[in-house]
Amino acid sequence: MKLKEYSMRIRKNIAVLLHMIFLTLAVGSISFMYLNSQIGSGIFHLFDSSYEESDQFNQQFQTDLDLIFQYVAYRDVFETDGALDLSKNMFSVSSGDGPEIHYTLEEVLRYAKSQGFYLNDQFEVVNDLFIYDNASTNRDQMVHWRAYDPNRIIHEPGDAYSSLLDLSREVLDCLSAYYKVNYQMFSSPTNLYFVVAYLNDDETEAIFTNAEGMSTSQLKDLGSYCSLNSDSIFIETNLTEVPKNVARFMEQNNTYGADRYYMTAAVDTSYLADDHYAAEAAAYKLTRSRFAEAIAGLVIGILGCLATLYYLILVSGYSTIDRTVPYLHSFDTVTTESWVVLMGICTLFMLFLGEKIGYRLIHLVSRDTNWTFMERMLQAVIIYICCLAGGFGLLRRYKNRTLWTNSLLHHFQENLNLYLADRTFTHRLFCVYTAFVAVQLAAAALLAVLFHFRGYTAARAAALAIAAGLLLADYLMFHRLFSISVQDDQIADAISKIAGGDTGYQMDLSGLSGKELRVGRMINSIGTGLERALQEQVKSERLKADLITNVSHDLKTPLTSIINYVDLLKREKLPGDRVQEYIRVLDQKSQRLKNLTEDLVEASKASSGNVKLEMTNLDLVEMIWQTNGEFEEKFSTRSLELVANLPSESILIHADGRHLWRVLENVYNNAFKYAMEHSRVYTDIALRGDQVLFTIKNVSESPLNLQGTDLTERFVRGDVSRTTEGSGLGLSIAQSLTKLQGGTFDILIDGDLFKVQIGFKVVEKQKQ
Repeated sequence: MKLKEYSMRIRKNIAVLLHMIFLTLAVGSISFMYLNSQIGSGIFHLFDSSYEESDQFNQQFQTDLDLIFQYVAYRDVFETDGALDLSKNMFSVSSGDGPEIHYTLEEVLRYAKSQGFYLNDQFEVVNDLFIYDNASTNRDQMVHWRAYDPNRIIHEPGDAYSSLLDLSREVLDCLSAYYKVNYQMFSSPTNLYFVVAYLNDDETEAIFTNAEGMSTSQLKDLGSYCSLNSDSIFIETNLTEVPKNVARFMEQNNTYGADRYYMTAAVDTSYLADDHYAAEAAAYKLTRSRFAEAIAGLVIGILGCLATLYYLILVSGYSTIDRTVPYLHSFDTVTTESWVVLMGICTLFMLFLGEKIGYRLIHLVSRDTNWTFMERMLQAVIIYICCLAGGFGLLRRYKNRTLWTNSLLHHFQENLNLYLADRTFTHRLFCVYTAFVAVQLAAAALLAVLFHFRGYTAARAAALAIAAGLLLADYLMFHRLFSISVQDDQIADAISKIAGGDTGYQMDLSGLSGKELRVGRMINSIGTGLERALQEQVKSERLKADLITNVSHDLKTPLTSIINYVDLLKREKLPGDRVQEYIRVLDQKSQRLKNLTEDLVEASKASSGNVKLEMTNLDLVEMIWQTNGEFEEKFSTRSLELVANLPSESILIHADGRHLWRVLENVYNNAFKYAMEHSRVYTDIALRGDQVLFTIKNVSESPLNLQGTDLTERFVRGDVSRTTEGSGLGLSIAQSLTKLQGGTFDILIDGDLFKVQIGFKVVEKQKQ
């Protein structure tokens, strides 16, 4: 048994470990897919054949296209003859009645630096100063014009005024876009090439390009492209998504009054240059392959979790592989509601630890952009594990039939039923009706209050809910009264049938409850008792006839032998060995007759209780050892092996030693007579609460076609052919003597397995 329990424990631990591994695989796969995919696109971007067909490429192309148009808008603002010109005027302002003042790019940059603004290595505007003086933030400067935004429309009078700080920030934002294009598409290697041109007749007014000497067709041959001509309203492109605002930006930047314009932007999809397109293409290819692996991992993780969870559900609550006897842990003895509350508290505590410790670890090992997702995933895992532990606790209770019976609601229901069951029908009706009226009055009062606040939506919703509850309560009350009346009709019908003579009638108790159920059980007990009494009477009459027949048969044979041998002695008239043999047989038969007579007398005394008992404390274990020693040699004559499974410590019972020895002698003699030769006879002592059970079992030599209760009847023997010596009174005497001493005597038959079980209450248990 211990080996089976150890094997089951190992299997469970392996299943739990595998479940945690599969859970980790599933969570890791979900995390990878979530953190390395475009939210909202799902897994469909896996079907994109290349990076150029992905949303990521389209977004990057749109971003770069917006930068190109910003460059077109700001190049002439900041450059002179292809170089940055710090003397370029940026804007003109005036304060009050003062003169108009022009600010150059150099002056703007110096002022911006004094206020803590500068461009970092990514050409982004940053600021180290967070507190500004009033002079910098006051919107008291009237703006006459902006070089970087000549077409600004003033909707309100206040839009014409601004502060020097805001104007300087606007210039820096424009300069940032200008530098980004210069750095990414002119100064550094790039895979993005573009040309933007404005024409008047055949004369070029302005051209912006980083693809000198390349025609439009050559740009298109690079790979992915977008092209627009003023002669067409359509944008020509091979991208999966048409870029936005291309035509609008071309029109807005036409400050030259050009009659015609065209633009083409293309990405070299061979990615010869080492820029962000090349990096994203390589990362996209790697991520897509890893994404597919993550999906496979997610599927394996989910299937593994389901498989291991299914196995754990099957074996949970069992200590051996055969899953026959469920068990409970010590903490499973708490009530069901207490267990649920306890698991809720544990879940909250684990979430608290996860927030205080787990979040800190997440912040150490992951980027801040991933913190929210990782924290939520940690919460989900904690809740899952805690719910899993709580669920298995409830599952063990369900398998042990204690999920409901060990709940507070069940105890409350039992107490309520117990209280009502001991009351009269009138008292029960009064209690139920009083509770019903109280509920109706309370609901009516609540409805009155809610009617006063009927202007609120919540009050109206609550009123509807209470009204629905009242209707439900009325229906339940009607159903309860109707079911009680139906149960009363069933009880009356059962009484009528039993009174009519059908003593074997049994009520169907499935539809009964409460006191009606108790009454129904009592009616069934009455019918069963009447039927059993009639059967016992008939059986008693049959036993009387069998007693006379069997005793006559058992007495006739030895008496006949005695007469015959005595007659032979008379005829021989000579002393000798043969005479001695006859005398021995005569003695044997007379002894058998004597034993039979004694058994009859003892059986009569035991059944009537006319036996004097001298009760004392006995060591049952020691007595069984002594009995085994007495019968071991006798059992060996029939090649029977006596196997004892007895505890090492003493177990004391209160019994009569002489009569208990007679009980043991009878059951051991029964095993000696009827056990199959060359087999084993097992003796066992086990404690069951405050009871000690002694069991002796063997395999019968003859088929057992009787019930265990039949073998304790007088003159009934397992050897129906009656070829062995015996009176058929041994087990009956043993049962009667055992019950007189306050013990239990049971015979269990399973096929040819014969088992006698004798039980006594333990007086004291002492360890040796």
